[in-house]
Amino acid sequence: MGSTPEGPTRKREATQTAILDAAVALVVEKGIDGFTLSAVAQRGKINRALIYHYFHDRENLVFQAIRHIVQRYEETKPPGGPDAAERSARMHIDHPEIGRFFFQLLLTNRPMPPLSRRMVAAIEALNKLKAANAPDSPYDPEMSVMTGWLAQLSWSFARTEIARLLGMTVEEADRRFIASMRLAGKHNMEQIGGPIS
Repeated sequence: MGSTPEGPTRKREATQTAILDAAVALVVEKGIDGFTLSAVAQRGKINRALIYHYFHDRENLVFQAIRHIVQRYEETKPPGGPDAAERSARMHIDHPEIGRFFFQLLLTNRPMPPLSRRMVAAIEALNKLKAANAPDSPYDPEMSVMTGWLAQLSWSFARTEIARLLGMTVEEADRRFIASMRLAGKHNMEQIGGPIS
């Protein structure tokens, strides 16, 4: 009897997940330039050669590690509106490494990865609603999604200091930030006559 490909596939996926989880943890602790592949191998309890085998180089590993986190949130529905804004804000609060990653890319003049499927879907859905319901509205779906994303990236690592400046707990600041993001999502949907969840 021959072996089924299911066993090796599961082992490969488990190894890749261990590498990505280790890389994410190190990006959080040390930033995208502050760790070595040897540290990833040690943290993931895998052979360093496997990192090269699966990810080819350090830059791709970092990108895939961040993508690994974001993909958990990719299938959220609906793609636009208050609920989507809240889910996205919570993702960035739970994973400040995403914001650190993107700002480090910007600060070091590295190219940005393409927009996520979730962001593309939100832009497409908002453009479609605008075209159907309010084609003359000055509302700009692309910039709305991008400025919301930028605010969430910034919030993820600035929240503690902002809470201190405003004299409140981080939890209260998070609650108010999420309420603001929901309100912005609701306002966006009202501008184009879309459903508000």
